[in-house]
Amino acid sequence: MGNGWSKLKSAGYRTALYRMTIGGDRLEHLIYQPHDPWPGDPKQADDLFRGRYRFAGREASAPNQPPWRLRPDDDDWLAELHGFDWLRHFAAAGGDTATAHARRLLRSWIDLCDDIDPVTWAPGVLGRRLVAWLSQAGFLLPGAGDDFTTAYLNSLALQWRHLCRAAADAPPGRQRLNAYLGVAYGALALPEGEDALDRAQRQLQRLVDEAIATDGGPASRAPSDLMALSRELIAWREALAGSGREAPSWLNEVIGRAAPMLRGLRHGDGGLALFNGGFEESAESVDITLARADVKGNAVVNAAQSGFQRLLAGRTLLLADTAAPPAGPAGLIWAAGAHAGGGSFELSVGKHRLVVNCGGGQDRNGDWAKAARSTAAHSTLVLDDANAFALDDRNDPDAARFRCRRHEDDSGSIWLELSHEGYRRRFGLIHRRRLYVDAGGGDLRGEDRLDPVEGAAAAEGVAGRAFAVRFHLHPDVQASAVQGGSAVLLKLANGQGWRFRANGGDIAMADSAYLGQRDRIRRGQQIVLSGHTGDDGALLKWAFRQV
Repeated sequence: MGNGWSKLKSAGYRTALYRMTIGGDRLEHLIYQPHDPWPGDPKQADDLFRGRYRFAGREASAPNQPPWRLRPDDDDWLAELHGFDWLRHFAAAGGDTATAHARRLLRSWIDLCDDIDPVTWAPGVLGRRLVAWLSQAGFLLPGAGDDFTTAYLNSLALQWRHLCRAAADAPPGRQRLNAYLGVAYGALALPEGEDALDRAQRQLQRLVDEAIATDGGPASRAPSDLMALSRELIAWREALAGSGREAPSWLNEVIGRAAPMLRGLRHGDGGLALFNGGFEESAESVDITLARADVKGNAVVNAAQSGFQRLLAGRTLLLADTAAPPAGPAGLIWAAGAHAGGGSFELSVGKHRLVVNCGGGQDRNGDWAKAARSTAAHSTLVLDDANAFALDDRNDPDAARFRCRRHEDDSGSIWLELSHEGYRRRFGLIHRRRLYVDAGGGDLRGEDRLDPVEGAAAAEGVAGRAFAVRFHLHPDVQASAVQGGSAVLLKLANGQGWRFRANGGDIAMADSAYLGQRDRIRRGQQIVLSGHTGDDGALLKWAFRQV
């Protein structure tokens, strides 16, 4: 019934009678123009000027013509195009040519995309578009002719009135947050919006409370999602301040929680860890985000609630994912793309990444997206080529119990003890992992165990199960087997050497893929430590030591 009602409402939105109800008075001016605090990229503006549109990891070309009819069956691509976040790139380029081209694109959208389409006018997409249009009003309107200004203002008013009615129809989670941000920005900028502001802020508070945990971690468990949410909340706080309004206490509090967590999820190169589909992001963008957050405080090192651990010794940094994916439909509202990589870790030395996870599968085709979420795409143990955790709403919290204990001694050495029961019901085995970093940072040791569940056995017993402990290497790391294949010599981009050794399994090298950068997929390598379980399970010990 829900889907049928949505279709009926969508059809109603496209009628002339509905358009009359949202027509309202003509908008003569904006009472406030919010400022976009995030810098654009002039190089991307040049690509857009040439008709090269790259969104959702896919590119389409429309030289010398509007792009609105491209990729009609690619909803994710269309959502980014019609969300207009890319306007900031033209603003960054500056100059008459960039301004004129941005206006032409926006005016062509008004002329060609006026119909309330269920994809390009979806509440989440519409909310993003309104925020982008309003945040770039100071770039678009000065010096514009009456024709453009009138068309811009009238379209803006009509879209906002429709969004006020449709925002609640957005799917829970990210799309609904985008929708209510659009309502809130419009309420600040439009003369008729004052009554809608308080209602929008109440909805935003509820949605943000679901999206960011009390320790500052993202419900999606992806570090780059935390940065995106932080940027939207920081921008909204600045919009309120610019309009002469005081930010509500909850907004300052959530930014205050998120910033230290974001610091805690950075590698030595300044980018972010790749847990649960996240991307590196650039060090510059993370720096700017934290600077505008204006929150003092050290990086979070022990995020027990969100399930992240940060171990820093000398110049060596280990980041560990210490939780299972959220269970049940409620958790999956924000974590629909969560990965089965619990217990995985990433390792960097100074500004160079050594051990990584494969990274983000979103904005890739279906095969890549599925592969990136698998346990095998993470630096952890895989049993019988099976995912450690289910990746849908059938995930059983009892079957995926995760435990983590952290220890630090007076010398500065740190170790973690982890375990999860994701393989318990299927195979009668529990995965336990110990990670140790010495005080100087030159010695990382690990232990992976598969322990039989006492008093319970899998249907075919625990013996003979194939296991593989995978260590995905950053593409910039050079790796070569030495000593007859009993060790691996690793060379970082700065020439520093590390050696990997292990016992309890066979060491081999295999191909890997690195999806941590939005604009490309890079080839890499992985170390694979493999074998088969016995009646007592398995015990593997391994170490990375600086040469």
